[in-house]
Amino acid sequence: MTVKLSDLKPIRLSDRSVFQECFSRISEPIADSTFAMRFIWAGPFRHSWAMINGHPCVFGFLKGRFAVWGSMAFRSASGMSETFNECLGIVEKLNLNEGVNANPLAVYIPECLKGIYGEFAVLNSCELNYWTQDYIYSTGELSGMNGGNYHSKRREINIFLRNNPDVSVEEFSSSLHKQQCLELIGLWSDRKAGSVGGEDRQAMIAESEAARRLVDYSAELGVRGIVLKAGGRLIGAGLGEQLSSNVYSKIILKTDYEFRGASDFLIRELAGFCGSYPFLDAQDDFGVEPLKRMKLSYHPARLLKSYSLEKK
Repeated sequence: MTVKLSDLKPIRLSDRSVFQECFSRISEPIADSTFAMRFIWAGPFRHSWAMINGHPCVFGFLKGRFAVWGSMAFRSASGMSETFNECLGIVEKLNLNEGVNANPLAVYIPECLKGIYGEFAVLNSCELNYWTQDYIYSTGELSGMNGGNYHSKRREINIFLRNNPDVSVEEFSSSLHKQQCLELIGLWSDRKAGSVGGEDRQAMIAESEAARRLVDYSAELGVRGIVLKAGGRLIGAGLGEQLSSNVYSKIILKTDYEFRGASDFLIRELAGFCGSYPFLDAQDDFGVEPLKRMKLSYHPARLLKSYSLEKK
C-alpha cells in the first residue's frame, strides 16, 4: 500500500477506538502510548496519521524534524517490514517538503518492543538507540513520603501547610474546574516564560498548549485527578489516566509558583488519589535537565526506557 502525503489527516476524537485498539497490544506501555497523549500533543507536534496495512501510523515534528511517532506493536520484524518502511518513506518526504535534511526517524519505541525493532534495524540498515525514559514511582511510597529520602519534601509540605491553613483537595470535575484550571495553566506559562530560553522555552510552550487541550477535552478524554485550593482559590491541578491495570499516568501537574511547597503537597495527594494503582508514571523529562533532576528527586522505583530508530 502506498500512502500519499495528501492522505495524511489530523487526529480527531472520533479516532479514539482505532488508537486504543493499537495501544492495547503493547504489553508494557509508556506514558506516550495512549490516545489522550496523541490527541493533546497533536497541535504542538503537528501530528497527522494514516492507516497503513491495518496500523494507525502517526507522524509528528520534534526537534527540527518529522518522525514516526509512538510505534506500533508488530508481532515480528518480517511482519512489520512493509508497513514500517512505508512510514520511514513518508517521514523522508515530509522532511524534504519542510526543507529538512535528516535521516528518517521513529521515536518513543517502548522498551517491551525493543527486540522486534532491533531485529528490524539489523535487516533494514537502521540504528536503534536510547531515546528517553519514563519515571515510575510507587504510589504507596510517594503518598507517604516517609524516611530520609523525602526529608526535604516533607519540609516543603510543612511550610506550605503552615502558610496556608485553609487548604482543600477536591476530585477534578470538568464542569466545576475547567475554567479555573485553564487560568492556572496560563498563569504557570506566563511565569515560566521569563525563566527559560532556547529549546527549553519551546518545550514549555508546547507543554502549555498540550495542557490546555487536555483540560478543554477532559470530559471527552475521561481523565481523572485532583485540584488543590487555598482560601477557596484553585492553585494546583494534577490530571491523568489509567495506563494499565497497575499504572496510573500523570499527564499534567501544575501549581501556582507563589505557593511554596504546593507542588510537593499536590504530588503526595495525587499519589494517594490514584493509590488503587501500585505505580504512577510521571512521563519522561523531554530531555530537559532541570526537569530530569526534579523527577529524580522523588526517587522513582524504576526508569522505563524508550528508544528511537533511525534509517542510515
